[in-house]
Amino acid sequence: MKKRFLAALVVSLGMLAACNDSTSASSDDDKELSSSSTEKSSDSKDNSSSSKKEEKGEYKRDFATSIASGETMFIGTMSLDHTGDLGKDFIEVGTRAGVVYYDGSLFIADLDIGSVARYSLDANNKIGKKTAELSLPGVWVNHIYFVNEEKAYLGGMLDSLLIINPKTMKRTGAIDLSKYKGEDALVVSPGTGVIVDGRLYVGLLQNVSDYATGNTAQVAIIDIEKDSVIAVAEDNRVAAVGSLDDSQNQAFIVADGYIYCYSNASWGYAPGQVDGFLRIKVGETKFDKDYAWLVTKDVAIDGVTKKDNFKYLSPTTYANGTKVYAFLNVMVDLQQVWTDMDSYHNNTCKPVEIDLAKKTMKALPIGYSSSWASYGKYIDEDGTVLFAVSTEEDGNAYFRYDPKTEKAEKIATVEPIPMWIVPLK
Repeated sequence: MKKRFLAALVVSLGMLAACNDSTSASSDDDKELSSSSTEKSSDSKDNSSSSKKEEKGEYKRDFATSIASGETMFIGTMSLDHTGDLGKDFIEVGTRAGVVYYDGSLFIADLDIGSVARYSLDANNKIGKKTAELSLPGVWVNHIYFVNEEKAYLGGMLDSLLIINPKTMKRTGAIDLSKYKGEDALVVSPGTGVIVDGRLYVGLLQNVSDYATGNTAQVAIIDIEKDSVIAVAEDNRVAAVGSLDDSQNQAFIVADGYIYCYSNASWGYAPGQVDGFLRIKVGETKFDKDYAWLVTKDVAIDGVTKKDNFKYLSPTTYANGTKVYAFLNVMVDLQQVWTDMDSYHNNTCKPVEIDLAKKTMKALPIGYSSSWASYGKYIDEDGTVLFAVSTEEDGNAYFRYDPKTEKAEKIATVEPIPMWIVPLK
């Protein structure tokens, strides 16, 4: 699940700034993939036409998603009313990938080959053709922070933040972060990040090995007008904050005037590291010295996990007030360990509701999902929460949880393993 390519990365990093980009862009107008509707003169003909069009896949898609089949991932768009079509017209992207929606397009990072490509969407949000691509062979790049339609930052296993034009996917500059590289780090690795009030807050992961990150939380604060580093906030109460497996940048949560930053303590691959949440007040350059929530140390949930048993959260949803939703991996409580790729199919991830301000966490009435299916969650407009899961009891499925009734309902069963849920808006 967390397959890395640091060997190729170390070779390529020294040459990255000097090498020319391998960038391709299509100048042709995007082609509509579905024919336009034809008005009919009667209700019966309207219904018949609508039914035939839906059979052809001509319906509005609400989400981008990724699915897993074996060790291969596919990315496309979907409607929860048509989950039987999941996987049709999807893009194959190898073993690991990220997906982001912006400016009417999907941006797909293929982490096996080191590329980020922009794909068009038609009127029904069906995925179209590749319109531009940035190639960085051998480099893990999985984070795009959009400033506007013509400027974004790109982060990953790099010693810099790349500056790109999202329309053309061409590099336009870079912010050198090498001076902040840790003594033992192979690469600075700017990972999870959010832009708030003209500043990019981005975690510096300081990878010391394939899986292990630095022992100290570091967040670089970037002025997005000047493309310069304002400060780097540091705190040793938890290990490196953010993640490289987080294309939605959801390990940083903006809530209640703060940026909450989560450390997963290298997923347990660096014994002795401390996991949990810290926070930075928006506009400030230091961590809040009065706030720390150490998840492994402090969280116990009856029948799920005990205090001091190592556990970690997947990237969360965006905040509804100070509440977010995620999957809590409690493999230690379930006496499971990472051994090989098959371990990622073990059902060890419990859906949970988290209140960041109150430092509370509760388990939800949905079964344990696998690590493969621990990324898909989304707070809908009505306040209900969608979860994409792969459980022993319900198989591969989508659930909707209602915080008001505290009940969950299975709304669809699907064949492939469902992963991200990315709203197309």
